[in-house]
Amino acid sequence: MIHQSDSLSLWDSILCKKNVIRFSLIWAMLSLAIYLSFGTSMQGSGRPEWYRIITAYPIQNIPVIFSSILCLRNGLSPRMPSGSRVWLLIGMALFCFFVGSIFFSSWELVWQLNSTGSLGDPFFVLFYIFLAVAMTIAVTSKRTNLNIYQWLLVGIVGVYAASLATLIQAPATSITTASAQIQMSTSDHDNSTTPALLAPTIDSSVKAEPEKPAVSIPSWVTAADQFFKPYGKILNMFYVWCDVGLICLAAIMLSGCWGGKLSKGWRVNAQAVICMYIADMWYAYANNQMSNYQSGFFLEILWPIGLLQFGIGAAMEFDMVMSRRRQVSLTQSTT
Repeated sequence: MIHQSDSLSLWDSILCKKNVIRFSLIWAMLSLAIYLSFGTSMQGSGRPEWYRIITAYPIQNIPVIFSSILCLRNGLSPRMPSGSRVWLLIGMALFCFFVGSIFFSSWELVWQLNSTGSLGDPFFVLFYIFLAVAMTIAVTSKRTNLNIYQWLLVGIVGVYAASLATLIQAPATSITTASAQIQMSTSDHDNSTTPALLAPTIDSSVKAEPEKPAVSIPSWVTAADQFFKPYGKILNMFYVWCDVGLICLAAIMLSGCWGGKLSKGWRVNAQAVICMYIADMWYAYANNQMSNYQSGFFLEILWPIGLLQFGIGAAMEFDMVMSRRRQVSLTQSTT
């Protein structure tokens, strides 16, 4: 028993609130430097391949695994103020996000397939379901009483989020309109322009880029891709509207969770949802409105930053519980 308690205290001391915040800040600053250095191009044509691999795998997946462990620790610990099942659901949601992110990135980077409709989508669906249920339980269990002005603010956030979701899901018309204008202008000047001016000039000094070798795609990847591709747009619509519901829950938390140590952790969780909402909305917009969009734009840094904040919120509540237990043990020892 002595060795078990010692190992547990050592584990808790390593994952204490101070160390979690330090790691999160260092990781966020490192990620920010990488994203700002190579992720400013919207279309992604100028992004190096190694950058896309680093941002898709370690920069995003290490925070989600880190935060998932912290949330699952709270979920397996008794007497958590917010409830063990809430943190267990959040930890399961983050683990599903990790698995889905691995498949999502591999679809695009390893097998060079369109990531819309991949084997990662079932795990993303579970992520949204687990997270929405956890936040709903957290809001209802706290019996958050908002005044009329706070409910009005939540309503404004909901209307804005729903309007933005509708706008993002609208068909992409900018590219087709621009191409139509080019065709009209070309047809108008066909009679006045000589063929010599229309012929492109070829620079012999510029070497053609070598074609990438064909990628060997496993049969199970091909089968999964063919199965999920028809549902790609429906799933994207599901994600966008789930984000609308989550941002409304985050607005309720930010409006009602003020005062007390417990509210600090849930304000951080609400901020995490907001960060991931912005990144999700950007990706949904870019994927729908831009042709051949490649992931890695600097706004996507809000994914790892949001994931890190879930871990900070979990560490803050666990630290509060441990400090209370230490106070109780001290008072019992003195008496």
